[in-house]
Amino acid sequence: MAIDLDDEILQDFLVEAGEILDLLGEQLVQLEQMPEDYDLLNAIFRGFHTVKGGAGFLAIDALVEICHKAEDVFNILRQGDRRVSAELMDVVLQVLDVVNNMFNQVRGGILPESADPELLANLQTFAVPASDDVDVSGEETMSEEPVDDSEAVEAQFEAMLDRAGESKVGGSSASSSDEITEEEFEALLDALQGKGNVSAAPKNQVKETVSQGSSVESDDMTEEEFDRLMDELHGKGKFKGAEIAQTSATVSKSVAPDEISDDEFEKVMDEIHGKGKFDASKLSIVEPQSKKESIPNNKAMAASAAVPQAASRPTVEAKPVVSVAAPSSSPSGSDNKAQKAGTPQVETSVRVDTQVLDEIMNMVGELVLVRNRLQTLKLASERDDQMAQAIANLAIVTSDLQLAVMKTRMQPIKKVFGRFPRVVRDLARSLKKEIRLELIGEETDLDKNLVEALADPLVHLVRNAVDHGIELPDEREKAGKPKEGIVVLTASQQGDHIQLSIRDDGKGMNADVLRAKVVEKGLMDPDTAARLDNRECFNLIFMPGFSTKTEISDVSGRGVGMDVVKTRISQMNGTVEVDSTEGYGSTITIKVPLTLAIMPTLMVRLFDQAFALPLASVIEILDLDLRNTNVVDGQLVIMVRNKALPLFYLGEWLIRNPHYEVQKRVAAHVVVVNAGGRQVGFVVDQLIGQEEVVIKALGAKLQGLDGLSGATITGDGRIALILDVPGLMKKYAS
Repeated sequence: MAIDLDDEILQDFLVEAGEILDLLGEQLVQLEQMPEDYDLLNAIFRGFHTVKGGAGFLAIDALVEICHKAEDVFNILRQGDRRVSAELMDVVLQVLDVVNNMFNQVRGGILPESADPELLANLQTFAVPASDDVDVSGEETMSEEPVDDSEAVEAQFEAMLDRAGESKVGGSSASSSDEITEEEFEALLDALQGKGNVSAAPKNQVKETVSQGSSVESDDMTEEEFDRLMDELHGKGKFKGAEIAQTSATVSKSVAPDEISDDEFEKVMDEIHGKGKFDASKLSIVEPQSKKESIPNNKAMAASAAVPQAASRPTVEAKPVVSVAAPSSSPSGSDNKAQKAGTPQVETSVRVDTQVLDEIMNMVGELVLVRNRLQTLKLASERDDQMAQAIANLAIVTSDLQLAVMKTRMQPIKKVFGRFPRVVRDLARSLKKEIRLELIGEETDLDKNLVEALADPLVHLVRNAVDHGIELPDEREKAGKPKEGIVVLTASQQGDHIQLSIRDDGKGMNADVLRAKVVEKGLMDPDTAARLDNRECFNLIFMPGFSTKTEISDVSGRGVGMDVVKTRISQMNGTVEVDSTEGYGSTITIKVPLTLAIMPTLMVRLFDQAFALPLASVIEILDLDLRNTNVVDGQLVIMVRNKALPLFYLGEWLIRNPHYEVQKRVAAHVVVVNAGGRQVGFVVDQLIGQEEVVIKALGAKLQGLDGLSGATITGDGRIALILDVPGLMKKYAS
């Protein structure tokens, strides 16, 4: 069955409930570390309850069902009737996965089906107190299906209270006619707690409490007697009617017994609803039947609250309220007065569709191109101070506008980091390892497209650190380390780039082992492998088909994954490098630009065509004497700072003009770039300079060409192709 995605209420539910579910994933893993955190239990309970309420209003029954059962589990945990265990968390986390899948189906316009009955049954086993799991002998008990006899219980209980009330109204003293019989009392307790489940001693104690009058003059029970009765019926400390009783007692002490003052009424409402929470404007005004309606006896009032009456339950119109923001309170008295006076609160944020932001970003990109064009014309035209000043002002405004629009697209990387506690928890449990995850820099902002694109590569790198890096607890103890390993995930802004690192304190990597492994798998000949330095050896893990695992498991060992990670990061114009110390751990460092829409580049010229090299890939620019080149293993190299630098003439790869011939000049411009962890030199004909460009997708005929990531319009109005360095090396250098 399809869902109407144009429904405004549904869209609000999808946005706000999505935030709650993301938060639940973090809170559940945190709960396993702090099972006694009552506030955390309450927060998780409210999360499931809120999602259930919104889903119920939208008639998404499958989501309501599973959230309701999860809510029951956390209600039991809140009451202290069961403790958090690894087995319980396994089931609850599995439930969260199912809820997320259902939520994604709703987001796609599909009404989800009910969850697996076996999962619901497993969840239900934790929705009862732990004392109900086993009987005295230690054997599992089969709970009988409860019989819905609440109406009979209510009738008996109210009859008991009515007899006491009639006696008081009639003015008679406590007598045998006001007491309930032994048979009535036992029938009442059997109906409430199950036949034969009440010991004799408590029965007698409660019987005495109910049957004995508090004094000769009055047949009311004392507060202590009533509390003992409620403790026997509901369990000690479980009945909240005492609070209502105290409230009623406060009212009953009024000078005029048949009415209460405004101050007394406000105090009553504050005690029942919480201070400041009661809104009298929501009450319907009901004319009293009599001007002298007295306030009911406090014990009868509490008893009626203890036993809900179906006839007195009001009908409430359901309305989803899915919110994660807590109302702010102002200490200022003037602010409180303004709120009471009905001053509207000013909204400080609006919800904007991401497509609108993308369109605005595209228009800003076009404006940047116009700015670049005007700056080029300014340099070419005759000196005109007023025109130059106007163009300079336009450049400043355009830059500020560009920065402001980029900020609207920024999201904290916490959105990605939030999934890792669950990933590490589940993987460590399956591998029987003890691992602690530390997250640093979660508030770092980057482009929303990058947030989404980084999710899968980072998950793979974290899983790799847990599987390959961290040792088993016994191995760590033998090596003199704590049994618990540590994985640290860090994010920070470095200029116009974001730097991410995944560090572990595991066994690290041995460069010699990596050299031997790459030769063994036939990915490199022995001579080439021998010339690799340690850092280059560590980066071998990104080669397709390379793996140090001798056995294939569900987690790793197939030699795929790390090469995909490197490819994905390269597509984002980013870089990834590995550093490791054997016995102490490894660190993987990723650098990506702040945004994928606008890119700083180095503009170069080959023959008469301009090309853009992503500045993130450029290490340095050198003017070299090419007479000092040598050929090693068929590769042209030149010595730079006592290290062989491979050289490539870009014109041989990219220019197909028959009139163009690569000039083997004595001196040439060499752009040193990072190509998959290796430094190589690109020989170019001319350097134009650094320019900030707007990335435009290639047309259908050029789409997918190796070595090209897009195009842009230069300041002189011409088209320049943006080069993909890893793609170039893969296409031509191999």
